Amino acid sequence: MAGPLNDRLKPMDKPLPSRRKILRMLALAAIVAGGVLIFTLITSRTDYISYWSAGKLLMHRADPYSPAGAFALEKAVGFTRGFMVMLNPPWSLFLAAPLGFGGVRAGLFIWTLAGVACIFFSAQLLDVPSKDRAFAYVFAPAVAAVFMGQSSPFTLLGFALFLYFQRTRPFLSGASLLLMALKPHLFILFWVILLVDCIHRRRFLILAGFISALTVGSLFPMFFDVHVWRHYLAMLQGSTLKHQVFPTVSMLFRMLIDPRAFWLLFVPSALATVWALWYYATSRQEWDWRTHGMLLMLVSVLVSPYSWLTDEAVLMPSILFALAYSEKRRYSAWILLAINTAVLLIALARQASLTSRAYLWTPLAWLAWFLYATRGFRLRHEGAPLQTAEAAGWGNTGD
Repeated sequence: MAGPLNDRLKPMDKPLPSRRKILRMLALAAIVAGGVLIFTLITSRTDYISYWSAGKLLMHRADPYSPAGAFALEKAVGFTRGFMVMLNPPWSLFLAAPLGFGGVRAGLFIWTLAGVACIFFSAQLLDVPSKDRAFAYVFAPAVAAVFMGQSSPFTLLGFALFLYFQRTRPFLSGASLLLMALKPHLFILFWVILLVDCIHRRRFLILAGFISALTVGSLFPMFFDVHVWRHYLAMLQGSTLKHQVFPTVSMLFRMLIDPRAFWLLFVPSALATVWALWYYATSRQEWDWRTHGMLLMLVSVLVSPYSWLTDEAVLMPSILFALAYSEKRRYSAWILLAINTAVLLIALARQASLTSRAYLWTPLAWLAWFLYATRGFRLRHEGAPLQTAEAAGWGNTGD
């Protein structure tokens, strides 16, 4: 058969993976699963315990945000670090719900394996060169997120899916943002610019996908607990979140002005929003989330009202972008390795405690390194447009 139809059939005629490649992939999967199983057997319950108890309570049609309910469940399985209540919004409960069907160890195995899978698939979706992709698997915040049982790998996957689909599958791109909405406070700048960009370019399918996914995610827990939103707000009002000290720039700003004023945590985000709007306005004609969005995400996490080291896992696309930058500065890869090693050593020295002020410098370090590696990430290079994601070595990323 000749002609256009034959041309359309050619891309489907791809060679199947060789037997040796399949065996290597299976061996790697077995090693990862074995490592996760060993980790599951020897580790403490970590922050995962709050998701497990929330899932258990929800599946029993109880209040998933109940401190008393979480305490009873966590004490019964030997969790000795007080007790933990899930702080994520109700639309996040679809992730915790499956954990309610099994025991704490089985759930920890599944949760940890899912976190590793999120990091792996995120690196694959970004389509960076293989020599740079390897760094994704040792990126300190991502490693800490897995070991601490945090949900941050899911937010990373949500951002990677958004970048992958935003050009060709806008509805799916918007729907993937549900995973980023697990921790909405981290992405204030991102949400603002996303709304402005969708309106400016009339890309309403992205907004439709996000709203649809958010609606389904919000309604899901109401089938088990019709008052889940009331319970969530009551938990927030009674939580000690306002009195906690976070290793962030926003917390430092609050401590310098008035430690009792919780609202001061949002001032850096408000000021940075002005910058973000200017940043978008100056590059709206050639705006590309896979290039301009990298710096935006770094600043968004830097000025977030509160965050932990593990939340910085979502910065992996930004770091990989700069690492693959075709004009990156000399020695930038070695400097990144030094920063990443220092963060890992601090995490080990602090026994993975997330409240330590030793992490205050990490979001600043990622941003400073990004600007250094990309030579200031100027909007224009000698009168030429900023290089595209493809020129930076990212491939086509879903096009």
